[in-house]
Amino acid sequence: MLPFWYMELFLAQLLGLYFIIIGIVMFVRRRAIIPAISQLMGSQALVFILAILYIAVGLALILEYPIISLSLPGALSLIGYLMVIEGIVYLAAPRRFIKWFTGLFNRPSWYIIYAPVAIILGILFAGVGFGLF
Repeated sequence: MLPFWYMELFLAQLLGLYFIIIGIVMFVRRRAIIPAISQLMGSQALVFILAILYIAVGLALILEYPIISLSLPGALSLIGYLMVIEGIVYLAAPRRFIKWFTGLFNRPSWYIIYAPVAIILGILFAGVGFGLF
């Protein structure tokens, strides 16, 4: 049996590296990502699949870490709750609303904000996960 903290560290490493990679890609390739996100949100089938995945992964995080707090498990819990909420919105909201809402944030100026935030979160998660701080 693995120690209870092993999964927390693994998830911190995984999410940290994921956020760093996604942040860099968002910053460098934002002009290519914008039409891809628009096309994704235009496909009802892809939005449905995305929603199902968000809900499944979010619920897994919530079931393992149910309480939001200022700790690594609390941050994992927050990510889980946000994923479930986003998945439910994708399933329940009208397509027109999803396209409109996505359009508000799917702009080059927002990616300049998203990318550094993702990279900073990634550094924090990876730093904790790999024992750097």
